[in-house]
Amino acid sequence: MTDAQLLTLAIAIIVPLSLLLYSNSRITDTKETLRAEIGETKQTLRAEMEALRAETAAGFVRIERAIERLETKLVIHELEHHK
Repeated sequence: MTDAQLLTLAIAIIVPLSLLLYSNSRITDTKETLRAEIGETKQTLRAEMEALRAETAAGFVRIERAIERLETKLVIHELEHHK
């Protein structure tokens, strides 16, 4: 084989391998970035879920108090009007 043929063969092997390695490193970088963003999103969602749980619990407390007031009023009404 001549030098030109060896050089052509070397280029034909090295260039695709180099591009493959570069592509794999870009894929790895992208994968790491996505994992970091997903981790941040998980933390945000967990915080929002916790806030919603607290709001829901507070809402149930308000509803329970309102029901208790209505029950008290009903008892008073029955005592006053249905002796």
